[in-house]
Amino acid sequence: MSFWSSTPLYRSRGRGSLAAAALLLLAACAKSAPPPAPKPLDVEVEPVRMGNLSLSVPTLGTAQAVHTVTLIPQISGILQHVLVHSGQMVHRGQLLFVIDPAPEQAALAEDKAKLKGALADLAYEEGQVRAYRPLLPKGYVTTQTYDQTVSQAEQAAASVAEDRAAIDSARLQLGYTQIRAPITGRLGLLTTKSGNLVSANSSTLATITQLQPIHIQFSLPQRYLPDLLQAERSGKARVRLYGNDGQNLLGQAPVTAVDNSADSSSGTISARATWPNAHLQLWPGDYVQLRFQYATLKHVALIPRNALQEGVNGPFVYVLRKDHAQMTAVHYLGTEGNLVAVSGLSPGTLVIYDIPAHLHPGSLVRELARPPKALPQAHEHDRPKAEGVVP
Repeated sequence: MSFWSSTPLYRSRGRGSLAAAALLLLAACAKSAPPPAPKPLDVEVEPVRMGNLSLSVPTLGTAQAVHTVTLIPQISGILQHVLVHSGQMVHRGQLLFVIDPAPEQAALAEDKAKLKGALADLAYEEGQVRAYRPLLPKGYVTTQTYDQTVSQAEQAAASVAEDRAAIDSARLQLGYTQIRAPITGRLGLLTTKSGNLVSANSSTLATITQLQPIHIQFSLPQRYLPDLLQAERSGKARVRLYGNDGQNLLGQAPVTAVDNSADSSSGTISARATWPNAHLQLWPGDYVQLRFQYATLKHVALIPRNALQEGVNGPFVYVLRKDHAQMTAVHYLGTEGNLVAVSGLSPGTLVIYDIPAHLHPGSLVRELARPPKALPQAHEHDRPKAEGVVP
């Protein structure tokens, strides 16, 4: 029994040894096999371009009318004619309203009649003076009589002057019956109709608001005061106006006035720009998104904004060199839109943007094939095409 039982045990140990040896051999082969080649990361690159970059600060502004006039009659009477309608554009000197002129015409006629009588009296008194003057030295008239005649002539002359002034006043009052536009602008909503009685210096007939050009009032942190004053002196367009979405460029406007004091509570300074508003895109009271251009960087290296990274030792970018990502330190100069101005890069250097999460210095990378895309120039794409600059 012991003999037959020992043989299977021996054979089992031999097979186990062979299996272990095979496993060791396979492990050794696995250790000696080369590791698989690393897979390159797909990246997007953009060549460094040289150009100018306008630096600006965003803020909100309010459109304000350059001039607003409230039309109030200067005489009382019946409103005879309303020659305009609500919301109409009117021009300086255009006839808008007519108040019944009959009372003023009658007053003018009366004053003219008085003048004729005064002129007749003056002619008689002056004739008396001329007649008495040669008789005075001969003693035919007394000095008292002559002086009285001269005084009466002077009184007649004063009456003539008074009547002439009354005629001028009557003509002025008659002119008040025709109400004309003092400025060019847009009428507001009319509430007074023809046939109504209007009162001098109290009834409001309409308002006229000048819309072209229009003022844009805005505020900036007071550290930009020197730049605002420089813009005011230069008279050049330094403010870009955008629509409500902040993307649609409406035009450019020069800074035309800077407030004479800063707001100590907010630390801001108020300023005003003037815009032609040729197409009436802005209305008084509208809020406007704008950017004030405070500096222009000349001939600098421009890269996409999302290519710039911030490291422990300062800003840097990844550049593509020999299929590898190389970290390169740069000096940050300014940002405008999707562009960043830096120094430390040569023109044409391929900069990686939209940085992949696993990218690190020395990573094997592969440029993604894509259609060529020109890097936009900030000083060109912001120029308005529809409206120019107010000189």
